[in-house]
Amino acid sequence: MTGQERQGPRRPESVAEFIGELRALKVVEGLSLRELQRRTGLPRSTIAYALRTDRPALPPWDRVAGLLRALGVAEEALPGWKADWTRLRLAPQDGRPEPLPGEPDAPGGAVGAPAPGPGPGEPGERSRPPRGVSRQRIAAHAVTLVLGACLGAGAVLALSGGAPAGVKAGFPVEEQPCPPPTANPRPSLRAPAAGAARTAKEPPAWVGRVTSGQEILSGTDVALPVLSPVTEGDALVVSIMLTSSCPGPVTVTDTQGDTFRIVGDETDAARHRTLILAAFGAHPLGTADSLRATYPHASKYHIAVDEFRGIGAAVGHAQAHGETGGTAFSTGSTRLECAAGDLMVGAVGTNTGSAPVFTAEWTAMPMLHLSSYRLTTAYRVVPAAQTCAATGTTTAQWAAAAVVFR
Repeated sequence: MTGQERQGPRRPESVAEFIGELRALKVVEGLSLRELQRRTGLPRSTIAYALRTDRPALPPWDRVAGLLRALGVAEEALPGWKADWTRLRLAPQDGRPEPLPGEPDAPGGAVGAPAPGPGPGEPGERSRPPRGVSRQRIAAHAVTLVLGACLGAGAVLALSGGAPAGVKAGFPVEEQPCPPPTANPRPSLRAPAAGAARTAKEPPAWVGRVTSGQEILSGTDVALPVLSPVTEGDALVVSIMLTSSCPGPVTVTDTQGDTFRIVGDETDAARHRTLILAAFGAHPLGTADSLRATYPHASKYHIAVDEFRGIGAAVGHAQAHGETGGTAFSTGSTRLECAAGDLMVGAVGTNTGSAPVFTAEWTAMPMLHLSSYRLTTAYRVVPAAQTCAATGTTTAQWAAAAVVFR
């Protein structure tokens, strides 16, 4: 396949043709499902279903874009693919798009020539009224279609309970319009009353990753099972990245009733939001327990929950964001004072570009990676009183939050 052919599909006229173009790229590149899984971060079953030509609709754009990048399609070619993806996603239910103004009704036909009717036994083609049909019949037909659409929409809403708040039909997941702007809750540095919080002068330390998850999912909540038991009295720090999100409250709860507060919150220009929440003096949690996060609309989530020992309050925070094409990230634009023995936790959400790398004094925690998106977290114990910042290198678009715990 030549470079020109790989710049995008040749105006596919159906879902099957679009998927066929993806499958052709896969054949040319000689990539297995296992290798595509490694490159995209998607489960193999998800990739296999995305490449089925008999599927009723195209996969979400983020999933398609991740596959295209994994298949070697250049970034500058993606807008052409997205234009065809959008056209087919908004096409009529028969699977073929409406012709553009001035185009023939069927491939190879002349402008203004009547489209040939379907042959005997050919399903799926909607019949068009003859050119000479009366205006009365057209009007009656239009009224019937409108009434049918209204009744059908009412039936769907009655069965499904309505669409999720803020999600509108006809919009790709990544381009959902947000409701009227509301201010994000300000980070809170108050430590909630915690009956079992540790009070001894115990040096702060990372205990381990309690649970994590990331998924391409248009939703507003997710439940994560506890994978590593939590010791009573320790602190839980939750790092979250929400992509293409909307302003609004984000909450985290667990099955033992611990209270989580937002202690860091930053949104970049592309509506990708990075947060840090914390609960102190946690109840003991076992593998039968779980945590639940609720948030405004997002096309993807990354959530990491970490257990720390020796901290009982958040005493300061800083946050910042930057555009793609730079070389570094830093929250240094906000002055943040640290004392000797304080614990700093940093979270950076990025899209495309290089993976963030914190400077040498930080200890990295497991990174969450989904398609071109990453949630990178790290911590450090401050050796002496100083002005602190979460700083490192990346060429990606980024949003970072840093919190000081004591």
